[in-house]
Amino acid sequence: MWRAVSCFQKVSVHTTQIVVSMETAPHPHKPCVLASLSNLDGSLSVKAAQKVPGLSLGSSLILSISDLLLKTSLKERSRTLIGPFSTTVSLEAKWCKHSGNPGPQQSIPKIAMDLRGGLLQIFWGQEHLNCLALLHELLSGYLKEEGKLEVPAPESTPQMPSPVDKTQAFKSEQSSDDLRTGVFQYIQDAEPLKLPGTYEVLFCNETEESPGMMLWRYPEPRVLILVRITPVPFNTTEDPDISTADLGDVLQVPCSLEYWDELQKVFVAFREFSLSESKVCELQLPDVNLVSDQKKLVSSDLWRIVLNNNQNAADDQSSVSESGSQSTCEPLVTPTALAACTRVDSCFTPWFVPSLGISFQCAHLELRLCHHLDQLGTASPQHLQPFVSDKNVPSELEYMVISFKEPNLYLRQWNSDSVCQEIRFSSKVDCKLLECRNVTMQSVVNPFCVSGQMSLSSDGEQKMLDGTVIMDSVLVNFGQHAVHSLNTAIQAWQQNKCPEVEELVFSHFVICNDTQETLRFGQVDTDENILLASLHSHQYSWRSHKSPQLLHICIEGWGNWRWSEPFSVDHAGTFIRTIQYKGRTASLIIKVRPLSGVQKQILICGRQVICSYLSQSIELKVVQHHIGQDGQAVVREHFDCLTAKTKLPSYILENSELTELCVKAKGDEDWSRDVCLEPKASDYSTVIQVPASNSSIIYVWCTVLTLEPNSQVQQRMVVFSPLFIMRSHLPDPIIIHLEKRSLGLRETQIIPGKGQENPLQNAEPDLVHHLTFQAREEHGPSDCAVPIATALIKQIATKTQPGGTVSEMLDEFYGPEKFPEPIWPYSKKDSDRNEQLSQWDSPMRVKLSLWKPYVRTLLIELLPWALLINQSRWDLWLFEGEKIVLQVPAGKIIIPPNFQEAFQIGIYWANTNTVHKSVAIKLVHNVMSPKWKDSSNGEVVTLDEEALVDAEIRLGAFPGHQKLCQFCISSMVQHGIQIIQIEDKTTVINNTPYQIFYKPQLSVASPCSGKEHFHVPDGATFSICPGGEHPAMKSSSLPCWDFLPDVGPSVDTAALQKQILLGFSPAPGADSSQCWSLPAVVRREFPRQSVAVPFGTLRENGFCTRAVALTYQEHFGVTYLTLSEDPSPRVIFHNRCPVAMLVKENMREIPKFEVYCKKIPPESSVHHELYHQIMGYPDCKTKDLLPSLLLRIETAGEVVVEWSDAVDINSQGTQVVFLTGFGYVYVDIAHQCGTVIITVAPEGKAGPILTGIHRAPEKTVTFKLFLTRLSLAVSDDLTHHKTSSELLRLTADNIFLHVCPAPGVLPGEEPPAALLQLLSVEVHVGDLQLDNQLHNKSNFHFAVLVCQGERPEPVPFSRVQSLLMSGKDLEEYKGSCFIKLCLTGSEGTECLFDVSEFSFELKPARLYVEDTFVYYVKTLFDTYLPHSRLAGHPARPCTGRQVLPVQVRQHARALVNPVKLRRLVIQPVSLLVSIHASLKLYIASDHTPLSFSVFERGPVFTTARQLVHALAMHYAAGALFRAGWVVGSLEILGSPATLVRSIGNGISDFFRLPYEGLTRGPGAFVSGVSRGTTSFVKHISKGTLTSITNLATSLARNMDRLSLDEEHYNRQEEWRRQLPESLGEGLRQGLSRLGISLLGAIAGIIDQPMQNFQKTSETQASAGHKAKGVISGVGKGIMGVFTKPIGGAAELVSQTGYGILHGAGLSQLPKQRYQPRDLHADQAPNSHVKYVWKMLQSLGRPEVHMALDVVLVRGSGQEHEGCLLLTSEVLFVVSISEDTQQQAFPITEIDCAQDTKQNNLLTVQLKQPRVACDVEMDGARERLSEQQFNRLVDYIAKTSCHLAPSCNPMQTACSVVAVEPPPATVKTYRYLVDPPFAQVFISKFTMVKNKALRKGFP
Repeated sequence: MWRAVSCFQKVSVHTTQIVVSMETAPHPHKPCVLASLSNLDGSLSVKAAQKVPGLSLGSSLILSISDLLLKTSLKERSRTLIGPFSTTVSLEAKWCKHSGNPGPQQSIPKIAMDLRGGLLQIFWGQEHLNCLALLHELLSGYLKEEGKLEVPAPESTPQMPSPVDKTQAFKSEQSSDDLRTGVFQYIQDAEPLKLPGTYEVLFCNETEESPGMMLWRYPEPRVLILVRITPVPFNTTEDPDISTADLGDVLQVPCSLEYWDELQKVFVAFREFSLSESKVCELQLPDVNLVSDQKKLVSSDLWRIVLNNNQNAADDQSSVSESGSQSTCEPLVTPTALAACTRVDSCFTPWFVPSLGISFQCAHLELRLCHHLDQLGTASPQHLQPFVSDKNVPSELEYMVISFKEPNLYLRQWNSDSVCQEIRFSSKVDCKLLECRNVTMQSVVNPFCVSGQMSLSSDGEQKMLDGTVIMDSVLVNFGQHAVHSLNTAIQAWQQNKCPEVEELVFSHFVICNDTQETLRFGQVDTDENILLASLHSHQYSWRSHKSPQLLHICIEGWGNWRWSEPFSVDHAGTFIRTIQYKGRTASLIIKVRPLSGVQKQILICGRQVICSYLSQSIELKVVQHHIGQDGQAVVREHFDCLTAKTKLPSYILENSELTELCVKAKGDEDWSRDVCLEPKASDYSTVIQVPASNSSIIYVWCTVLTLEPNSQVQQRMVVFSPLFIMRSHLPDPIIIHLEKRSLGLRETQIIPGKGQENPLQNAEPDLVHHLTFQAREEHGPSDCAVPIATALIKQIATKTQPGGTVSEMLDEFYGPEKFPEPIWPYSKKDSDRNEQLSQWDSPMRVKLSLWKPYVRTLLIELLPWALLINQSRWDLWLFEGEKIVLQVPAGKIIIPPNFQEAFQIGIYWANTNTVHKSVAIKLVHNVMSPKWKDSSNGEVVTLDEEALVDAEIRLGAFPGHQKLCQFCISSMVQHGIQIIQIEDKTTVINNTPYQIFYKPQLSVASPCSGKEHFHVPDGATFSICPGGEHPAMKSSSLPCWDFLPDVGPSVDTAALQKQILLGFSPAPGADSSQCWSLPAVVRREFPRQSVAVPFGTLRENGFCTRAVALTYQEHFGVTYLTLSEDPSPRVIFHNRCPVAMLVKENMREIPKFEVYCKKIPPESSVHHELYHQIMGYPDCKTKDLLPSLLLRIETAGEVVVEWSDAVDINSQGTQVVFLTGFGYVYVDIAHQCGTVIITVAPEGKAGPILTGIHRAPEKTVTFKLFLTRLSLAVSDDLTHHKTSSELLRLTADNIFLHVCPAPGVLPGEEPPAALLQLLSVEVHVGDLQLDNQLHNKSNFHFAVLVCQGERPEPVPFSRVQSLLMSGKDLEEYKGSCFIKLCLTGSEGTECLFDVSEFSFELKPARLYVEDTFVYYVKTLFDTYLPHSRLAGHPARPCTGRQVLPVQVRQHARALVNPVKLRRLVIQPVSLLVSIHASLKLYIASDHTPLSFSVFERGPVFTTARQLVHALAMHYAAGALFRAGWVVGSLEILGSPATLVRSIGNGISDFFRLPYEGLTRGPGAFVSGVSRGTTSFVKHISKGTLTSITNLATSLARNMDRLSLDEEHYNRQEEWRRQLPESLGEGLRQGLSRLGISLLGAIAGIIDQPMQNFQKTSETQASAGHKAKGVISGVGKGIMGVFTKPIGGAAELVSQTGYGILHGAGLSQLPKQRYQPRDLHADQAPNSHVKYVWKMLQSLGRPEVHMALDVVLVRGSGQEHEGCLLLTSEVLFVVSISEDTQQQAFPITEIDCAQDTKQNNLLTVQLKQPRVACDVEMDGARERLSEQQFNRLVDYIAKTSCHLAPSCNPMQTACSVVAVEPPPATVKTYRYLVDPPFAQVFISKFTMVKNKALRKGFP
């Protein structure tokens, strides 16, 4: 084949347009992928060998591709995925030896591929994902079908070629002393940029531009194995200063050895070294014979040595004169001299030559993330009910742009017996996020550089992944807006493909039209106007961030858009705007309500609100009167249907305009009489008769209420409600008889029970109705009748004050449907209620009350005295005294009789044919309960109104066959009803996916250990179904406990021990012990047990048991036992021996219950939990050692074998144990994620265990990340909407993250057998500081909150590479780090990473806390939390089975998933804490030293709560021990502790430093004495000064407080922040403050009373108030006379002290790292969404193909920022500064091109027909008026549909044009652009234009 190819010298190809469409078989969604490219130029050239025909040396292919475009399409709507992208690809194939083709036969070429391109844009959203996922699914299904059809041929196993012995290959290809053996040809004085040919050495002498160098080239890539340079004679003759004899080897010339990288096309530094005249220089190179990884070796055919490579860096060892002399005269070493002294040995083997190299470079890569709203939820949000969304948000919402500037990617691949790939990458990255308030882009991550490499090598069994990433300073900036955008983005991806869920609210404002009219609104001073229909909501973002952000509003149809006055919507509240039109005034009431921290709802309402509480719909007629412009009265009628329980959109009518209304039943003819609405009266009610179809009349209340009376925003609310509402709390429906005795009428109605509300039918006003009740058809009605009438409401309403306001009542009609809490039968237990029982002597009562505040409806409630709920699984009998009262079936709710005496519950037991009873229970009521309990009769238990009691019933009479039922009887009061619940005492919950059987038993507790056999007694077996996904989880109550035969009849059940056996099958029979677990004790002390439940005969992965976690909890008297799969079994035994084993725990004390030996069947594995572990959970002890274990084999018959020696299971490794009757066994112990794995194997089978230690794991991961600086800035976007100001900034320097495989053992242990591979993660942080960025703006004292204690001099890590390479630098860096965090763990099953060891170390730190700042941050904190609304509001919960309490679920989850750590260490921490508390007094404690000892725990197996408790106790104790220092550091006492500490340090230095000097010599002693004395004086003076200054500051601050003058206090605080820099400045500031304080004291006497008088006058207060204000002002003034001068004097001392401290450099407050940067909202760049949604909304949402940022160049040379918007028909020019559109060009009439000379210039040429009168100024701004522009657009839209392709009028006109061209002007516009973006823009422009002109494929 190659012979055939080599005949062609060159093949070239050229195309104009290619379109490929990939579609699948018919599918309703029609998924499809389209690929297209416009121009393709390719040429393939082949180099053939001259001598041997048919043998080609290589070939190269050059392809240039223009406009590569990839689109996905769903439902025939296509969206761009990639492109358009233009690239050139050059591919070179060389036939030579390399790692993929080591032999002499040339079959596979070495390939180098180079891709270069401009801008690559990738778009990604839900639709792209869904389309590709669907295609993948259909394609894989198709391939499966095809695979079934083809019969696969049996594959022959390929013979692996035995790898050539590598060392053998080296020997043949090694060469020594390459440069001097005469093979190379020397070329002198070459040009600096020339490269040598094969076997040439090139010398370049030093010039001003480039240093001297020597280059040489081999014929093939070679690895240097030895570079030795003998001493080089330096050229020192010319410089008389240098005498070589004196210098010795001080003089050195720095050099570097570099190699040519083929992919990057640059020289890369390999090693750096220095030449000397006396020493041999030999480079440290990797040994080829020892390295098995090609990446460690560097092979290249071109090498060079550069002399003096860093000549600009002054060399430390050479003196100034030498470095000066080097520049003036000849260099010390010439390249030729170097050649004579250099020995280079090299070797070549194909194994380390890469077989594939790919380089990818492009100018810019953009990843644009979008939401496609068609794929997301579409239902109207519940919290915005009753408003419907107007679906105005664009269907494609681009929310994030991640851009990579100049990304470079280089891939190399070696193909030998192991495949190895290496990728190097580098780029500049930044990320912008859509900010939905102004639809602009906000920078979240500032641009930073990232570079790194990843390599993956695999040789069949083992895979190695190695990565290194280096980043420079990263600044992440986020505020509330960014959190909101990210949160909505996450929610959008979660609801992908769920159209039924609620739609997301992206914008910050939701504007809702709650009026009958259609409204129009927009931002002031912009062209925006948005139409909003009645009862619709609109997601609003501001049109422009350059104009004032105020809205104005008008009513559609009211004249020529009469806009209201503008209003702001940034703050919650209610206000009014009016619009005048034709003599009418419309009042719009605007309510702004917060929905979350960021979002607000804006409700626009009218004055008249009408709502209905009726259960049927009615029709409404509203009459409006107003005076027209001509003075005539105009009457209009409005008709509406008012549906049940809703409100109508409000009417924009004044009270005087709406005078009457009338109603009728829906579908009827007759209207009721008119209801006159008084314009002046506030609240009143009337009854309306509504005629209904069946000639009956419905009466309803019509209540008129006023919201916010006597204010401008008052509204009138008309409420329709029924006359009477019945609510029955009985379990069954009841029949009521309604008698109208005065009319002699009687009607019946059925009222359903269970707390439902029903209006009374046919009730009339002003009549007394008598109600009687009848339980069933066959019973008669009750005797006594209850009289009710509408007049009763007045008596009730006057007694009870209505709770809540009218506006709260109105709020009920907004938002989701609200359900009453609690729900009948009110059985939900609550701890915090104290309701009184209303009565207990009569069975039922009728309660009359106000149904809702402000409404005249009367609520009639039927309340039983009590409800008895049987929640147990038994049918119970109820006894009072000795007589049977009634039977209560399981799950039934009844009304019990009024108990006169104690009652009992009983169960009928068929075996004995008797009813067994419980103890007697007496109900005690709060009112009548005696002060002492009646103790004469011990058989009676009392039950309070809110209490619990336990009752138990013994069933059966024969010992050994008895059962015990336990019940919990609880009582509580709800709605005045006593709710008595009878529940089973124990509930079992199954969370496992299996059906579980259990046997509950009661036995006599006999604590002993080591019982070998457990006999499973016969007893009742119950089963519980597997728990599903349902959150309620499967639970069933435990019916009864079996007494074991050893329990006597008279034993008290409280002394017995409950235990439970678990199994997966209810196997009866003799050998049932195989199917049941050992008994698990049910007791409060053991909250979690791991039970090994056997399978019987089956196996699962070698295990014959499954670990189930059994947790015990009590909640309101009921015990919950939860069964879950145990994620972390405590012990696993693997028995590899052919005999069964018994394992016994070596007990330290007598156990609390029976402990059995564990039997392990032969050749199988079981789970287990030690008694010690059951007892110890969840304690968190310092050191927890497990007890040792004893082993022996199980024997048949009576032979007893002795136990083995004890096996220690605390340390990992292998131990050898002798088992009597079997022999020696190996016991291997391994610890992993809280589990101890014990493997017992006989000698023969121990091989695999022991060899398994040394086998390498399948996958090893190594990863290093170095970050020079990470800054996290938290901004506050909400306080000021125009600027986003920084709040906090966390800066961390030199972060190093290292992930590598960890040794799985603690030091001093042997490694265990093969386990999960452990990874070690280390995080080192060089320095960390948390700054308060508001310090400069407000009166906070501290600029820094957390920083390092004694910050060392910053070590510049200039060469990060050397840090990652050399171990010495790395260790030095790690030693100087501020924070070290080390984790060891393994890949978890459920989470990503299971941590097993954790250690944390912190160098001494400083902490500055100030309560005012903490409170300020706390108030803002909630606004950062994303508002999580439930996707669907829960429906009404069913009243059937009880749902599990949430606390039980959460607690069980915490118990089942414990915190498991082998070791947790927090090294000792020492802090210097400063606290300023501004309570009533100003209290400050400065630089208090706190030190905490080491916190170490291990192994930890506990709940998170217990661990946090242990941590809190440890650190609280540490802080309490230092309480003395805290008091001693109080400033108000002059901080004596600080003074003592300073003096102590000074004295210690005074003696220490001279002593240290003495040991080193006399000179050092003298300097030591002087340094010691200086330190002594410095410390003592600093301590004294600081103490005095702090005392003075504290005094001054407290005096300022006591002066009670707010203004004076604020002024002093502001000044205090300007600390003096010197003594002079300190004195000056102090004296001026003292003067001002004295003046302020005198002026305050007059000023304070005046101020108070003014304040009270402004608020129109009474005279008494004013007098009081003046008197308090006089008091404040007198107070100031004393306090201000004292404060001023203290301030003088304090300022002088600060001046001295600062001037002498003794002050110690740290500074902020960065000045706060405020981001101004009006500077933000526009987003793509804004152009589509806001700018071009008048065009009906055109598709914007691209928005290109440009600089508009005017004819006059002015430059303005702008943007070009490319739509399908028009090119728009937008001015950025004005945020408006300036020009519009029809696409078909312009040409767009990049300037040939200047590639950053884009020209747009518009061809215009010449006009006779052509007066046009070039500099003037061109702008079509909106009318002209709309006409242009209409014209284009209308004419484009008439252009049929056949008879195109343009084409017919073409011939005419050719004959006589009419005179036309070509106008050119120029724009400055980014060249890569311009290229893509022109590509898109060409596509759009071709489509408009119908050229090419569509």
